[in-house]
Formats: sequence, C-alpha cells, structure tokens
Amino acid sequence: MIQIKSRRLSQGAKTGSILPMNPTIEPKNKEGFAEEQLSALISTAVDGIMCIDEEGCAELFNPACERIFGYAAEEVLGQNIRMLMPPKYAGHHDGYLHSYINTGVKKIIGIGREVEGRRKNGDVFPMDLSVGEFWHHGARRFVGIVRDLSARAASERRLHELQNQVAHMGRVSAVAEMGAALAHELNQPLTAMTLYLTAAERAISQDPDKAADLFRRSKAEAARAGEIIRRIRQMVERADHEMAMFNLSEVVAASVDLCRIADPERNSFIEVEGLPKAFEAFGDATQIQQVLINLIKNALDATTGQSDRRVRVSSQLGEALELFVEDNGPGVAPDIRERLFSPFTSTKARGLGIGLSICRNIIEGHGGALDLVDASPNPKPLGGACFRIRMPLETVADA
Repeated sequence: MIQIKSRRLSQGAKTGSILPMNPTIEPKNKEGFAEEQLSALISTAVDGIMCIDEEGCAELFNPACERIFGYAAEEVLGQNIRMLMPPKYAGHHDGYLHSYINTGVKKIIGIGREVEGRRKNGDVFPMDLSVGEFWHHGARRFVGIVRDLSARAASERRLHELQNQVAHMGRVSAVAEMGAALAHELNQPLTAMTLYLTAAERAISQDPDKAADLFRRSKAEAARAGEIIRRIRQMVERADHEMAMFNLSEVVAASVDLCRIADPERNSFIEVEGLPKAFEAFGDATQIQQVLINLIKNALDATTGQSDRRVRVSSQLGEALELFVEDNGPGVAPDIRERLFSPFTSTKARGLGIGLSICRNIIEGHGGALDLVDASPNPKPLGGACFRIRMPLETVADA
C-alpha cells in the first residue's frame, strides 16, 4: 500500500494497491489504475515533488520532500511554501507569484534554476528547482520538482580546496626558482640603508640638513624592501581566494614588476600594450597573477644569454578577453610542443615541469583556455613563443 501525503488525502485515505503491469490484464477501472500509478510515481520519486495553489500554499508534499527539508507533510500542507526558503528568497516569493499571474512574465517556470532551500533545522542548502503549472477545475496550480545539491556542492568545495593547494604549490615553486634574484634585489635596499644611516650618523651634528636627507633616503629604501617582501608574501600566502571583480591592468603591472625584480640579467625589456587601465575582470586575482608571472618568467628564461631580450604582454577584446605573452627567444621545439602542458614536461634543465600544467588548470577553472599559439595579433610579432590566455567576458551569473 502506497500513500501520497497531500491536502486531498490528509484525512488518511490511502490509494489502492498497484496492479501488476501485465498487458493481457485489462484493469476494471482505468482511471483508478492511472491514479495508482501516479501515486506510486510521486511517492517513490527520489526528487522532491510539491504542488502549491495561486496563494503559494502547499497541497502536495511527497516523501522525498520530507527527507530533503526535514518537515513532515502535515507540517507543510496548507502552509505558505516560503517556509522552505531562506529569508532572502522568502520575502519575494509571493510578490513574484502574483506578478507572474498578473503579467505572465516567467523567471523560473518552465526554465528551472539553482536556488537555495531551508531545512526545518534552519540549514540553508543548494537545490535545483524546476517549476511547471497546470489547471485543475478552473484553478491554477504550480508543481515544483526539487533536487538536493548538497553532495555536489560539498564535492565542488573539496575540488576547489584541492585546486587552491595545487595553485599554492605552483606559487611557492615559482618564488623558489626566483629566490636568488629576489635575495639579490632585497640586498640592494638593505645595503643602501646601511650606507645612508652610517653617513647620517656622521653628519647629524655638523650638517643636520644633510643628515635629514639621508634619513629620508633610508626610509625610501626601507619602503622599497618592504614592497618587495609584500609582493613575495602575496604570491606565496596560503589563502582560500574568492572570485571577485579586479582591475586586470593592475594585476598585469604587478606581475611585470615582480618579474623585472627577479630577472638576474637585468637587461630585459618588458612592454605592456593594448590593455585598458580601467578594465575590470572577474576571477581570482592572485591566481591570474600567478599565471602571468609564470608565463613572463618563462619568456625571460627563454631569452637568457641574448643581447636583445624582449617580452610583450598584450590584449585583445572581442567575444572573449585574450591576453598574449610573447618573447623573442628561440620558440618551443616541435617535439615538446604537443606535450608542453603535461605535468613534468619542461624545457629547463632544472625545471619541475608543473608550472604550465597548473596555469592551464587555473585558467580552465575560470572558464577559459591557455594555449601556445603561432603569434599574437600584433603586426610586429617578436618571433619566439607566444602564449594566449582566453577568458570569457560574461562570468557573472544573472541574479
């Protein structure tokens, strides 16, 4: 015996037992047989199924809904369905329902979307909601099918944590490779501070103005050293970064500056062109900076030993945002090109070969793509390797 809990059956009435599905047996009451089939379908469905009237009051609440929301059907039937919604949705539900009835403008009906539900214990959880409508005896009704997405959301959170761990490992690896150059760069302001302070100590009694100037120079060098340390810490810090709007030109500029600092040969020319200063992108700014630093650093490494070392970061806006990082080095050998983004593939003698693999995963996690292309759209290509970062312009979901 199977029972559907609804207002219509709230007196405890039960549907009859289901007949065997034998095509040679003709049921005596086809209408009753169809009702029993529907009753069994609704009662045994894995997804939650509910029905409401034009006022938003529940008339059907199947067992799956009871499991998902934690309410017994008797607690929900006859009540406004907004009791199953978090406050940010509940306050607008009745207005949306009446708006649709008056205007016919659909937002969820017939479309479906991911929303949030609220359990009896107050927990808010993600769910997929599909809504349809039908008429019964001249009255409009709405039926909703609910799928609990809590398990999927937990898996996505775990995947995000693992991706952050891998990205963090890549940042630490990149900074470790640049360690000697960064130590040399830090040593310069520290040495200058020592010289300035020694000279100021000598001049403070005989030439206070000169001593004051030397103190100001020491302060500037200390600020310079502090900025280098801040950038290094920003790169290697372990944090669960969130997607947000950020100024892409500032991230590009910071990446270029850090690579200039870490370049041991000090004779490279890195140019940035075509990127609007106020352009806003959506994503994880730290991870995008990580990708840019890796690509720029690889370009600098590829030109090591050349008298003319040039790297260009350029952009192009169309259906997507495209960033190009190119150099005037020897390019990528054909035998490596096909497996360049595979883990543990490197053109460097001491490279781990994980940088480009991590970079591609980061960009794909942003809904984009990272590829090695023949050349950038610039009419004067540099002739070496050219990497393209392609990211979608529409990355913020419609609320």
